[in-house]
Amino acid sequence: MRHLASLAAIALLAIPSGCNTTQKSHAACESDVDRLKDAIRDTSAYLEDLRPRLKASFLALDACDRVTTDCDAAAWLAQAEAMRAEHLDRHAEFNRAVDLWWPDACVPYIQSYRINPPDPKMYKGYFYSLDETGKQIDELIERYSKRVAT
Repeated sequence: MRHLASLAAIALLAIPSGCNTTQKSHAACESDVDRLKDAIRDTSAYLEDLRPRLKASFLALDACDRVTTDCDAAAWLAQAEAMRAEHLDRHAEFNRAVDLWWPDACVPYIQSYRINPPDPKMYKGYFYSLDETGKQIDELIERYSKRVAT
């Protein structure tokens, strides 16, 4: 029984030392932070650029609902599908940058202020914005598809 207790104590001591093997180099951490900052900047610019295009698409959709207005639903559908493709690419790039940033592997550099990562609250809000924007694009595609089919 004492033998088992000794093995358990050794195992507990080995666990923290195993965590240290995941530490990244300063250069790798700095690269991850730069990639994340670039992704935040690019995503912000993308969302700002996309807003007026979404608004125009929804206004055109409303116009298509009126009988007195010409509506080229096929052209608007093509634009919405292009927006979706661009959106999927941007979303994937943002996800990759966030996934590669692993603060636990960079703790010594963060604590010594050798790297300055963005606050997680700052970039986690972009996931919500990207998801909501994706839903709006999907709605446009669905509604324009119905108009093209009729």
